[in-house]
Amino acid sequence: MTKLLPRISLFFVLIFFQNTCFYAQDFDTACQTTQPFCSDASEDLTFPNTTGDIDGLGEVGCLNTTPNPAWYFILIDEPGQLVFDIKQWVDEDGDNRRDSRERLLDVDFIAWGPFPTSYIIDCGDQLSRGCDLNADGDNIRPAECVNNADEPDFYIDDLDNTNIVDCSYARAMLDDDTNKIETFTLPEAQSEEYYIILITNFSDEAGVIQLEQTNVGEDGAGTTNCSVLEPGIAQDRIAVCGPGSYPITVEGRFPGSAGPPEVLAAVDFQWSRADLGSDTFTPLPGETLPFLEVNGNGVYRLQGFDNTGAEVPNSPDQVSVLDVTGITYEIGYSIAESSFSGSYTITAEVTTDPITESEGFTDFEYSLYRDLNNGNGFFEYLPYQSSPVFEDVPPGDYQIIARYANCPDSELEDDEIIMILGYPKFFTPNGDSFHDTWDIINPEDQPTAAIVYIFDRYGKLLKQIIPGGSGWDGTYNGSPMPSSQYWFRVEFNEQEDRDVERTRRVFKGSFSLIR
Repeated sequence: MTKLLPRISLFFVLIFFQNTCFYAQDFDTACQTTQPFCSDASEDLTFPNTTGDIDGLGEVGCLNTTPNPAWYFILIDEPGQLVFDIKQWVDEDGDNRRDSRERLLDVDFIAWGPFPTSYIIDCGDQLSRGCDLNADGDNIRPAECVNNADEPDFYIDDLDNTNIVDCSYARAMLDDDTNKIETFTLPEAQSEEYYIILITNFSDEAGVIQLEQTNVGEDGAGTTNCSVLEPGIAQDRIAVCGPGSYPITVEGRFPGSAGPPEVLAAVDFQWSRADLGSDTFTPLPGETLPFLEVNGNGVYRLQGFDNTGAEVPNSPDQVSVLDVTGITYEIGYSIAESSFSGSYTITAEVTTDPITESEGFTDFEYSLYRDLNNGNGFFEYLPYQSSPVFEDVPPGDYQIIARYANCPDSELEDDEIIMILGYPKFFTPNGDSFHDTWDIINPEDQPTAAIVYIFDRYGKLLKQIIPGGSGWDGTYNGSPMPSSQYWFRVEFNEQEDRDVERTRRVFKGSFSLIR
């Protein structure tokens, strides 16, 4: 019952250990036991199936029976299509790999989504148990749900008109093992979406389950977020952009493991809050679920407790949340090269307040603006980039614009104009008002006047000018000089020393006169 899809050599699956014997579950609360998996881990991972609950949850979607239900969730990272194969087998040698002699077991599944969190408060209310072919919202029945092997596009095209995203069962126990592999498809998953999957074990025989993403690396393929496998809260910090971005949902779990030593999963939770920069936490009354709706800045801490009441390993864990439109920061810069180097490296330098810095909110991006119209306005020269370093910048007037990453409302413009000294490589004194004279670029950034001497190819002094004046018009004693290469020497104050007493320097170079 599987589509024939190209395979990759590695399996990508979930790791989670749980008891192999379960009591009967109540559908209204059963999905609250969901555990994380991801499909792009770099090693082979499996999770054990469940036994001892052959009655299961009754009829759910296309599944006539749901024996030994196990619940899992995935979080989407990169958006796109995700295609999985679900396998179940008797892992006789315990190596988490299916050898040719190891028997496949029947496995069925149903999946729902998307959701903003992996934790469903009321499974019976939020997870549809049937389909609604006429989309009237009434008389939603399992009998209207189909097997995706019979109608592959039924759930892809949302013909069920519910939040069931896929469902499949193996109807006959044939000798052909491929009939015991199910295919699960998410056609257009989006980043930060959660999906819930119920997987059954009809055989009631102990084994392992493996979920393999078969389209990893293909064009348009999405990925799952493996940070959910880490205990606690996936993020260390969350930046929101503008007070209108609240509320946000923060989520964390502390899954157990079979060990050794065995680690019990957290079943009870408690959230606390502290101000940013503080380590004094106050418990939040009533916030005892593994997710929290956050409405403002702060540090949010999650504790987890197992079924004995003991705090579990890796607990507590915490995340800092900040509306970055309200942070204060200043922009500075440095220039690597000396004046007249021809091209320059400008490095932006952002300084924030101590609390913002200590909480790690330093993810800024930078843009460079240039005055291209001789004092008539700055325009974008280099677009926003994550690196503060701008390379191969020619002489001219510049401004740095900064903002917190992906937050336009936090944008700040540096008031200081960066004036980089340089000189034109050529000029054309032909009376067309374009490049008619030659002069140093940005001489006004000099506390003491610079002096320029211009020579012909034989070293004859043709003109001495004070930069920032009328410049050289290409004449000597009123006569036009011919097209040729000319030399200059400039005495100036080095701009790198702008914050201290500047050093007087001399630079020599050449330029072309073109007629």
